[in-house]
Amino acid sequence: MSKTFSMRILRGLSSRLLPCGCLAGIYETYDGNVVTILDERDETCRDRRHVNGNVLPDLCPARASQSRADSTRADR
Repeated sequence: MSKTFSMRILRGLSSRLLPCGCLAGIYETYDGNVVTILDERDETCRDRRHVNGNVLPDLCPARASQSRADSTRADR
């Protein structure tokens, strides 16, 4: 029996070009988490973990509410 992981994306926050040439998107989910997902794999990328649509846990920022609170404090 396998478990299926499902997440619902609320909105896109940003994108990032990785050193290997791949494009990663940073998204907020409905439960308030921020995830980084590989949007487009570069044909020259040698990282086998880079598969379109996969979450990149090494690049996942903090929760969205925490990020917004941190940026609000920085504006003061």
